[in-house]
Amino acid sequence: MDTSTQTQLTQSHTRVPWSAVVVYTILACGLAWLVMLPLWLGDGLTDPNAMLLIGAMMFTPSIAALIVTFTMVRPAKKARYLGLVPFRPVWRNIVLFLGWPLVFLVLAFGAFFIGVLFGWTTPDWSASSLQTALGDDTTVAAYMAVSFAWLPLTILMSTVSAFGEELGWRGFLTSALAPLGFWKSAGIIGVIWGLWHAPIILLGYNFNRTDVTGLLWMCGFTLCVGVLLQWSRYWTGNVWPAAVGHGALNSVTSLTFLWLPAGFDSAFSTVLGAPGWIAMGIVIVVLALLKQPRRKLELTSPARS
Repeated sequence: MDTSTQTQLTQSHTRVPWSAVVVYTILACGLAWLVMLPLWLGDGLTDPNAMLLIGAMMFTPSIAALIVTFTMVRPAKKARYLGLVPFRPVWRNIVLFLGWPLVFLVLAFGAFFIGVLFGWTTPDWSASSLQTALGDDTTVAAYMAVSFAWLPLTILMSTVSAFGEELGWRGFLTSALAPLGFWKSAGIIGVIWGLWHAPIILLGYNFNRTDVTGLLWMCGFTLCVGVLLQWSRYWTGNVWPAAVGHGALNSVTSLTFLWLPAGFDSAFSTVLGAPGWIAMGIVIVVLALLKQPRRKLELTSPARS
């Protein structure tokens, strides 16, 4: 690639394509509502197809990202713009593939213990609620052992569906908002990501709140975890580790439920709520003190002499 062409490509990524961002947001959210429409017209989260539809909803950001990237933005390096490449240096990806599950496991249980420490929740150390649900055929110890043993496979499966979201949030949208800088773009993406969850949050998903407060709790969560996942896009240049981190978070969070009492409030006892904000906030402060991320997002290939 000659110098003049490289300069033109670089200049094309110095402004935010706001029209594309708006269309993407409308498409992603609109498609999410469309997928969830059967639940709103039917039995809500008690519908037997609820989890299947929620899984389908997770791919709406990818669909929106592909449409807007190929029809509106049309970058010269589409795969790079969407965060599918580069994959070098490979070691950074490997570090996060192995590290994110451990990090989010620590954050999830750290948030649980913060909730206990602050008196926001009372742990059920005997897991009596779980034992009641299991009946006499399975012990709590056996169930927990199987849950932790299957965690790698669970994370792998969750990563597939998480990629459906990440191609949109940490792929297209992170690239589109890159001219604003890391922190501003992370804030905007965190809010959009949280509001995208409206079709399920307003049905009582995650927080058991069917009004705007549930949506506010979700936005708080997506703002915090969004910073961490976006940092991985900047550090590696691609969305794959973010998908693994997202999948790991979805998988490990449910493990903390094993010691929570029946009818627990996610907003005050899990990584989704205030305890999670504190746990992730500590990591975010550390990143800020270390002046992370140290590099800008590269949306063009390095120039060749």
